[in-house]
Amino acid sequence: MRAEPSIRLHARPVGAHVSETSLAEVAERVAREQAEAAYLRGRAEGEADMRATACAAMDAAAARVDAAREAAEEQVAGFAVKLGVAIAEHLLRVELDAGRYDLEQIVRSTLAASDVGRGACVVHLAPEDARRLEGVPFRSLTVLEPDPNMKPGDVHVTTPQGLLVRDLEVTLASIAERILGDIR
Repeated sequence: MRAEPSIRLHARPVGAHVSETSLAEVAERVAREQAEAAYLRGRAEGEADMRATACAAMDAAAARVDAAREAAEEQVAGFAVKLGVAIAEHLLRVELDAGRYDLEQIVRSTLAASDVGRGACVVHLAPEDARRLEGVPFRSLTVLEPDPNMKPGDVHVTTPQGLLVRDLEVTLASIAERILGDIR
């Protein structure tokens, strides 16, 4: 025996009217409305979950982009310093090869930095630099000595206290290191 469909009422009926719709049709309509409401609730929950997941994924992607941007900024700054130093080295070599540098000033500033005063010292220079300074007056105890191992523009001063080295490439490397340290 088959049970007749029934409808549960949440409240006592206030009124009644006659309808040509059968109880089975009403039950079917109510079931359809409940199923549609459940579908809409499920869809809304699914969309909310999807939005939350998408937002979390977007936040994670934004964090990765920010980290990559920060890393790129650091790399760009370091690259810019290295590029600047490479350009300076190239220009320095071009100027040195063309002989367009104040060698006398370089030697005098190196002697001043040596704190030898009027004492004896030997200034080691590249042979072409030593030739350029022939006839330039220096202190009486200062000897200019050509050294084939020296590069043009570099100056080494030997004093009783020790050796003072002024190498242009080392100076550029030191400048680059200082700048890189400042940007870190």
